[in-house]
Amino acid sequence: MLIFLDIDGVLIPDRRHETSSLQTDIMKFNSDCLNHFENVLRSYPDARVVISSSWREIFPFEVIPPLFSPDIAIRIIGFTPFLNPKNIHQNKYLRHQEVLEYLRQNQAENSPWVAIDDIPEHYPPDAPVVAIDDYNGFDQNSAKVISEYLTGFQRLGKKYRNREGEFDMEVNNPAPMSLRDPQATDYRYGAGLKKPR
Repeated sequence: MLIFLDIDGVLIPDRRHETSSLQTDIMKFNSDCLNHFENVLRSYPDARVVISSSWREIFPFEVIPPLFSPDIAIRIIGFTPFLNPKNIHQNKYLRHQEVLEYLRQNQAENSPWVAIDDIPEHYPPDAPVVAIDDYNGFDQNSAKVISEYLTGFQRLGKKYRNREGEFDMEVNNPAPMSLRDPQATDYRYGAGLKKPR
């Protein structure tokens, strides 16, 4: 499972900007948001994180993993790629296109994935996105929703693996979930699979 992670509005909530912060705090995540996110990841050891944030435009990759706890930092595996600048304005869902390009470049087109972003409009309506309230960032509610999402894939993975440990069938990603609409946590699976219980 790949998690495409935004940073601003997710690990750095907008409310942080209401208080004066020191110049040295620019490179620090909100400790509550970070703890909630990392605790979820610790429950799903197969999940890996790819940074899809605009931070990749400012900082080299080597700067990002050390901002996480050491056990999580080793699971931060890369950045989404930059698309050809000539084609950027032709893509309505630019961040989604960057995710798809990352999957293509890493021969992972059929891998389950989810994006965590405070701007779900970066993705088409049918993309697997957990929308974060940018004012509060990744909170307990966010942790609950992404945990439910990851649990669904974890159960499917155990149920549908063959002897070699590979999936017997392609599993499509669930529909997007929005934390702004708590009722929108319905999973939809392809290949005739039922909602995990």
